[in-house]
Amino acid sequence: MAQKSFKVDGESVTFTAEDAAELNRLIGRGLNNLTAMAVMDGKLDEGFEVAQAEIGRKAQKWGKGRKNIPKALVPGWDCDPARIYLAYDGNDPDDRPASNFALIEADMADIHPKLTYQATRDKDPWHVRYKSKSIEIGYRWVHGLRVSPPVIAEREGEIVIVGGMHRYHLAHHYGAKRMPFYVPKSELAKVLELLPDATLRLEE
Repeated sequence: MAQKSFKVDGESVTFTAEDAAELNRLIGRGLNNLTAMAVMDGKLDEGFEVAQAEIGRKAQKWGKGRKNIPKALVPGWDCDPARIYLAYDGNDPDDRPASNFALIEADMADIHPKLTYQATRDKDPWHVRYKSKSIEIGYRWVHGLRVSPPVIAEREGEIVIVGGMHRYHLAHHYGAKRMPFYVPKSELAKVLELLPDATLRLEE
């Protein structure tokens, strides 16, 4: 069967004509190149990813030109371990196997003063610098949809947000008091030492 090489996000990928047709079909359903390829490889569910892409489009439409930002939001968390990869804005769950993470619940008042400088913000989440990300998360929470919890770890005696920075700061902005976090199991002991009031919890 004839094969052709294509550039996908800057990388050369060899496809058959059937592969190319399938990639184009998935892109036509609203998926980006990398997500479409992960669906083709059987790593991601087509229906779920198409639904996610549609939510993203609706969110951008909802937020376009929006000046009256929500006065109140209630964060909603999807603690399905199969969705951890979404906290990293990734396309491949194989890169973030659920077996490598623990789920904890911690007080924001305990975590916030212990963040590394790189994990802090000097602007609110609706500032132009962060607004595009806040729009999608805010849209989800306005409509009762959930997102994966942030991922945190320990760095030199402080807490670093390694995935889900925008959702953490949006939740903090709207007054979240206590919320779930994923922690790499290799970091769990150090994180719990820094957060003595944190508790382990079972995945929902």
